[in-house]
Amino acid sequence: MGNVGGLIATWSFLPWDAPDYRIGNGLNLATYSTIGVVSVATLAWMRRDNARRDARRSDEEVTGMTNKEAQALDWKHPAFRWRP
Repeated sequence: MGNVGGLIATWSFLPWDAPDYRIGNGLNLATYSTIGVVSVATLAWMRRDNARRDARRSDEEVTGMTNKEAQALDWKHPAFRWRP
């Protein structure tokens, strides 16, 4: 996605829009704002999911599974925690 930014910047900072470059700066502001909102929402979701996982009894949920089956659960394993 970082390389796409260079391509978009080529077409958003137009010479006839100088010296303020309202289009390019507006696109940058919109992109940074979107990244900020998505980052905060993802952090809130991770914390909420970790709290939900803490309330569950992970040992009881994996009883009856082999070690290989429990490892195959990956992030779906009840003992898994997101790290912000």
